[in-house]
Amino acid sequence: MEMIEQLKRYHALYNALWRETNAIYEEWAKQRGWSYCELLVILSLVENQDTCKQKDICQLWQLPKQTVNTILKKFLVHRWVELAPCKEDHRNKVIHLTITGKETFEAVASALQHCEEIVWERLGKDRADTLIENTKRYNQFFREAGIDENT
Repeated sequence: MEMIEQLKRYHALYNALWRETNAIYEEWAKQRGWSYCELLVILSLVENQDTCKQKDICQLWQLPKQTVNTILKKFLVHRWVELAPCKEDHRNKVIHLTITGKETFEAVASALQHCEEIVWERLGKDRADTLIENTKRYNQFFREAGIDENT
């Protein structure tokens, strides 16, 4: 029975920390006038300039197509992005940053990167490596435990 209680505590603590991490990013975005989902789209566009498509953003962040579409429409209205036909698949559009969009979004990404650099430096190499390794293991073990061949 003690093992079950310990597992419940781990579960509760891990999930609380995971939600807190997301809330921190959400608050960071909000303080700068963006939603969390807009921040994720901005990061995708900055990191994948001239190759980014809506479906890429949806897959990368597990965001609904409608959410990304709504954000891109807002970005189009503000003239931060332009859409161009995809050469490989004409049903898709490649999202290009305009000059204003590039300036705006690179400033956001740079500010976030600066915050994250401070965090990783404060963690130090050993704790950072441990965090990454343990998170990878948790995800691996969860995938393995969560696969039910009867469904």
